[in-house]
Amino acid sequence: MSSPAISELRSFCEYLDQRIAGGEVELTSENALRDWREMQESLQSIRRGIADADASRIRTADSLLDELQARLVRR
Repeated sequence: MSSPAISELRSFCEYLDQRIAGGEVELTSENALRDWREMQESLQSIRRGIADADASRIRTADSLLDELQARLVRR
């Protein structure tokens, strides 16, 4: 098993342990896996956003609204 796969499996096991320790009685493996995958997707989106901010690939809402308004005025 590759290192990223092992890391992912460990992460899922830690997540599952936390859910079980939290006393979730109705926890099924399918629900736990679905929830964990959704959490991983959310974390990846956050990481991409942070990377975009660090690389100055983001804009303020004001600058975006100014550009949209300028486009509408030109029409």
